[in-house]
Amino acid sequence: MLVRGKNQYGPEKTMLVKEAKEIVGSLGNPSKMPGLSYGLPACKASWVPEFCKNLDLPIPADYGCKVGSKLSDLPSTPCYKCYADGRGNYSYESLKHGQLLRLIGTYHPRWKEAMIMLIDRYIDYDDPYFRWLDSGDIPHRKMLLDIIEIAKELPFVNFWLPTQERKQLHGVGKIPPNLCVRVSHIRLDDHDYNGNTWYNSSSVSTKEDGHDCPSDQHSNTCGPCRKCWDTANRHTIYHIH
Repeated sequence: MLVRGKNQYGPEKTMLVKEAKEIVGSLGNPSKMPGLSYGLPACKASWVPEFCKNLDLPIPADYGCKVGSKLSDLPSTPCYKCYADGRGNYSYESLKHGQLLRLIGTYHPRWKEAMIMLIDRYIDYDDPYFRWLDSGDIPHRKMLLDIIEIAKELPFVNFWLPTQERKQLHGVGKIPPNLCVRVSHIRLDDHDYNGNTWYNSSSVSTKEDGHDCPSDQHSNTCGPCRKCWDTANRHTIYHIH
């Protein structure tokens, strides 16, 4: 399969699937939610420099969660003891390697083109959902702007982008309707939200009956629910992991 695109350094050229994968790293296929995902190193990601050194890879200019890494030290926040910070499957070296390759890929000038190609190729057309950042957060402005353009190029795919990086969202222009940007509240059990913002939001409850995410009814999976991707669902409350 070939995709045609313009390389910013030269004339129009083709991209092979193999080339796209070399740029992107890999797409995630999470078992607890529909569709595909793209996860990056989370929290402080202090392991990144040593990992890069051992694998002879360039150290990314930005890595980990800028806001989340600070919140991770505060017990009153949902980022405290983050599920993606070296716990469970996230402690495996192979998973960290995959996250690192994806992060490095986001700096590539043709990352957007490669992502469009691979999502279009591997998404389930009968259930076309994609979650950005099932671990990590927006590391730099280029990635965010590329995500917006990817959604525009793939209007049949429903994208969900959860984030704590509010400052990154300033001045991004028009967001396509198939991209649900959902900003996470900083404090636990804080469910007030501003309905006048252009983005959606979410919060985390520590109470057994204080959430509206139905994953506990579906063995901690999304089941048939797709509300996190739905821009009409202005606010979602999750139960603490």
